Amino acid sequence: MLLDLNEEETLLKESLDQFAAGAIRPKIKPFVDRHEFPTDLVKEFLSLGFMGTAYDPNFGGGGLGARGSSIVAEVLARAEPGFAAIYLCNSAPMSVIARYGSDELKRKWLEPLCRGDFIASFGVTEPSGGSDVASIKTRAVEDGDSFVLSGSKVFSTNAGTPLHGASTFVAVTDPELGPKGLSTFVVPVGTPGFKVGKPGRKIGWRIADSVELFLDDCRVPKSNMVGNRGDGLKQILTTLSLGRILVGASGLGLARKAMDLAKVYGAGRKIGGTPIFNHQGLTFPLADGLTKIHAAELMIRNAACLADAGRPFRLETSMAKLFATEMASEVADIALQVHGGYGVFEEYEVSGLLGEARVLRILEGTSEIQRLVIARELLA
Repeated sequence: MLLDLNEEETLLKESLDQFAAGAIRPKIKPFVDRHEFPTDLVKEFLSLGFMGTAYDPNFGGGGLGARGSSIVAEVLARAEPGFAAIYLCNSAPMSVIARYGSDELKRKWLEPLCRGDFIASFGVTEPSGGSDVASIKTRAVEDGDSFVLSGSKVFSTNAGTPLHGASTFVAVTDPELGPKGLSTFVVPVGTPGFKVGKPGRKIGWRIADSVELFLDDCRVPKSNMVGNRGDGLKQILTTLSLGRILVGASGLGLARKAMDLAKVYGAGRKIGGTPIFNHQGLTFPLADGLTKIHAAELMIRNAACLADAGRPFRLETSMAKLFATEMASEVADIALQVHGGYGVFEEYEVSGLLGEARVLRILEGTSEIQRLVIARELLA
């Protein structure tokens, strides 16, 4: 498979590289050090229209699909992994609305999200559920022309930030139907009963706030249901599969960042008068890392192409996400080893990459979940 970008993708990447070089890299470190959401930098990013890259131009998007959005995630992660997190966690609610929402819902929510008027969060994981999305307990009870939602979600990234405008929630509408009784709703910030917890400090995604969300008799109109009643589980699984492409692309960008740092540091470092890259003990692991980076890129591009072509892609996204995120941890570890003792000091950017990479192996389905998906496909 050729990795050549088409003209639109090339222009997208060039624009992103310029933004990363001119805005993210020179300004982001204080926010990372403080674990602080970079409001003004995100506003600048939103104003450039990158959030709409994947989506239908009829609703304000760029029409570049999963291939385009994977480019965005990779470039952002190569600059700062937490910035890619803000992008991909906004993409999840956008994707579910784009794929399943009515035209009315898309006009009301997808268009302003594509314009960058605000950002959204995805409410799926619950305190007692973890990866078991079928065990969701949040309830949505029909009441006249509304649904009343009650429950809580955890690990909702982007929620509670100054730019947070809405969240999508998956809730039980028909408990007697089990997993087929789930539905998805858009809940605007400011809706009575919608409360946001405080963000915690994480080992990765340090600039991307992740919080618990609470719904206490939270009333929304029926028109805020995304797609059909009872389609929530299908919507979750498809959205997570699309998200795995972006998580994998984030791992790819992070690995390239780690490789960049290792090359720059190693090129100027000598031990006993000998450049450290004269030692195969360091260069062979880097060679292995570079090989795996290339393999991850092929897998991510293949998964994105399948998604854009409307072909089955769940298996390929699981394999790409598993491989790319495990690879990112390996390359981050190699890069830190190249730095030696300096690599453990926070003054060196490489010190934070292991934590950033570790996060990627958990979200959008852990590595164990990906192996389960792959094994089931193998035995089908």
